[in-house]
Amino acid sequence: MTLDIALLLGIIVFTLTSFVLEWLPLDATALISLGLLLLCNLVTPEQAIAGFSNPAVVTVLMMFILSEGLVQSGLVRRIGYRIARYARGSSFRAATFLLGLTGFISAFINNTAAVSIFIPVGTGLAEHYRISPSRLLLPLSYAAIFGGTCTLIGTSTNLLVSSLAAEHGMSAFSMFEFFYLGGILFVLGMLYNHLVVMRYLPERVDQASLTRKYEMASYLTEVKIPKGADLVGRTVLSEQVSDRYRINVIEIIRGNQRIASDIRHIPLEDQDTLIVRGSMEDIMAFKEQRGLLLLSDTKLDDSDLADANNILAELQLSPTSRLVGETLNVLDFRKRYGCFVLALNRTGEVIREKLAWVPLKPWDTLLVFGPRQRVEGLQSLEDFFPLKELSVRLRLTKRWWVGALTIPIVVILAATGVMSILESAILGVVFLLATRTLRIQQAYTAVDWTVIFLLVAMLPLGTAMESTGLAHMIGNGLVEAGAPFGPTVVLSLVILVTSILTSFITNNSAAVLMVPIVISIAHELGVDPKPFLMGVAFAASMSFATPTGYQTNTMVLGPGGYRFIDYVKVGTPLTVLLWLAASFLIPLIWPL
Repeated sequence: MTLDIALLLGIIVFTLTSFVLEWLPLDATALISLGLLLLCNLVTPEQAIAGFSNPAVVTVLMMFILSEGLVQSGLVRRIGYRIARYARGSSFRAATFLLGLTGFISAFINNTAAVSIFIPVGTGLAEHYRISPSRLLLPLSYAAIFGGTCTLIGTSTNLLVSSLAAEHGMSAFSMFEFFYLGGILFVLGMLYNHLVVMRYLPERVDQASLTRKYEMASYLTEVKIPKGADLVGRTVLSEQVSDRYRINVIEIIRGNQRIASDIRHIPLEDQDTLIVRGSMEDIMAFKEQRGLLLLSDTKLDDSDLADANNILAELQLSPTSRLVGETLNVLDFRKRYGCFVLALNRTGEVIREKLAWVPLKPWDTLLVFGPRQRVEGLQSLEDFFPLKELSVRLRLTKRWWVGALTIPIVVILAATGVMSILESAILGVVFLLATRTLRIQQAYTAVDWTVIFLLVAMLPLGTAMESTGLAHMIGNGLVEAGAPFGPTVVLSLVILVTSILTSFITNNSAAVLMVPIVISIAHELGVDPKPFLMGVAFAASMSFATPTGYQTNTMVLGPGGYRFIDYVKVGTPLTVLLWLAASFLIPLIWPL
């Protein structure tokens, strides 16, 4: 063993120990490791900073921004509402829909793009069901990895191995050749997701902080049941409105009739107006999932609701406000101030009136919707105390389709070979900024810089493993050790070694390293190289035990509040399970 390899092993041991014991934040540990590599001359300064221009790093950065464009369109929240609607109040069914959809889409688009689309949906569902995002986001990453193994274009690793096979004189793989094994591993992986990962992952983002972050004040507002809504003929009790949506129906207004007693058992009719109380987020979920009309839907037009310049803000009435004692109807609030009062919050009193008829009191909180300039004008008046601006989308924005279609277009351009995923992602971000679909400040805040610096600092470690010969020594030595036991055992070792390597270097680097080794071993054993190449392709994607081995694992690190040990605990058994399954199935599907 050379001195360089000994030093590198020491740095790897320090890095992994610090990750597991959490001596320092992950990105700080990665930067220290980078400094040690430089100090020991295991990488050059150019190699140390190469991560800043690495296509994988820049692609992840661009995907963060593209994902923000999708979120700002309002479509992501709609998708979350639809999933919650089909789940009918079951968080298990909602998670099944989310993970299944992610896995299916990942079979045809880049995994990074798929995860960037569904991270906001996952956090939204976690918010809706009052569960920690950490219970959903790592399973989301795993689902994308499972799905990506099912087709040739599902992950760049499959394309890379196919290309390398062609360079060595073998036929390239077909689009769905991976599906035979990928489909089985997808089912096994999804079962493991539900039975193990989602049950035993700790709630790193605790319930209290999630509530503080997302839950708005309890507001009073009105929703109307339109003709054809599925609530018609049903009752508040049968639909479990209070339990499922966490809102209270205070009164039913039916024409000139006001129903305030035995509300839970009264069949609802079309055109009924419900006076409801709850957080604005829950009220919006109730509206979207049951096809109802919010107060704004009946009194504001689509141009108002979809205008990106309009904002929602909370304003509190001062004790000396001139509005105290008046009603919104008498004040003609919209005409006088150019804004619309969407809801009202009042502590310690149950209100059973339409908002327009409620006499205002000191310290009432109004949820005001309107042009930013008008709302900010209200904040400057002595009648109001400004509280905060809210981010609830009442409608898809005017040009929602720009943000919504940019990611699919980026992926299609890459999948069809028109340009690389990096090129298309950069052009997609430029397009969002040039069309003012996204502001440059939003682009900056959309990027999880911890993830970026973690990737940048860890990539040189893989470079050092390759340049010192450590990776080749480990791979070649373990593979040769299985030769006396026959090609099936050698294949199993190939899968194991590749899956270990891909936990510490990138999946593509692991594939590039292992392909020439397994081709030479196949020739020595006198067997078909295809099973070995398939083993490398699948194993290079089996990166579940670390946050740094696969881009999607790194992307969910911050939003899920994960620690390194979380990946080790749930990812290691999954890696072993799929290693054993692949070792048994590959020789059956592609005989040696």
